[in-house]
Amino acid sequence: MVDAAAVKKKVKNMPKRSKALAHMPSHKHCRVCGIDISAKAEERVCKDADCIKKYEKDEKNKERMRIWMLIFFGIFAFLTILPVLARLM
Repeated sequence: MVDAAAVKKKVKNMPKRSKALAHMPSHKHCRVCGIDISAKAEERVCKDADCIKKYEKDEKNKERMRIWMLIFFGIFAFLTILPVLARLM
């Protein structure tokens, strides 16, 4: 069970800032500039053209890096397995 008196005492001793933050509506922040955006926003980017442009550029870079990582992993795996297969034959 919850002790209501203890909860009231804790809330009474909370700083005013914590009380204000406890009642803040849910929201997200733009990944680029950090301003508040709606919690219902599909992507975490504000509607500013610069933010959208930078976000799209970052996403392209991430995708390119994923592809290069897979390529290098494939080359490494091939070079590691090749000597093992050569010994078996």
